Amino acid sequence: MRLFKIALLLLTSNLTFAQSSVDIDRWDNWLLLGNKVVFGGKNDIIHSHELQWRVNNNMRELKEWFYEGVFTYTPNKYWEIVPDFRATIKPDRNDFRFGLGLVRKDLLSQNEGQPTGQLVQQLKYQMDIDSHGDVRHGVRFVATYSRIISEKFIISGLFGPFYRWSKSFNGIEFVRGGPVFTYVFDPAHTLAIAPLFGAANLGKDGWAYSFTPFIQFIIRINDDYKYVPAKYINF
Repeated sequence: MRLFKIALLLLTSNLTFAQSSVDIDRWDNWLLLGNKVVFGGKNDIIHSHELQWRVNNNMRELKEWFYEGVFTYTPNKYWEIVPDFRATIKPDRNDFRFGLGLVRKDLLSQNEGQPTGQLVQQLKYQMDIDSHGDVRHGVRFVATYSRIISEKFIISGLFGPFYRWSKSFNGIEFVRGGPVFTYVFDPAHTLAIAPLFGAANLGKDGWAYSFTPFIQFIIRINDDYKYVPAKYINF
């Protein structure tokens, strides 16, 4: 909560600064649509595959679409080691992202002996290589808390900054956070809707802000997990 309050204070101060400049559009509305399929569960390894589309410019312009593959190794109930790969097609170039994440998960509340709350902390390094040969690096830390409200409904909240270093930029590139509402149709089919908000660092021009709703449909081929998997969004 202390980190969240400090981040809100920084964003508020930057918004005040941003309002003094009229030559840069300080607000944009995005839309993220994803279809994800998850395999595995009877052993320590889970793998998922997702196609996602993203539009910006007040939801009128295709920003990118990509394929993402994620492999999750779960040595025990507290930790996950998560390498991933993302291939992105953009209007002006293609990007290839190689990532390696470490995830800590803790069950914080129970009801009649069954877990109802989960705190997930994700620390992830990524390397982005584009079709022009440019290489960028980044590290993110995202905290997500999820609570089971009923058999069909889960509410979550997430917040996290992303730090970038490259030839042209070093610093916190963006911050993203907000609630997530998940509806469980059955053990195999889940729909997550996340009205997220973001702040992007424009360098000397200050910050810009966005409303970034994320809709993701998840199909689980097998839900017989050895350990309870971490629930988080890999944005």
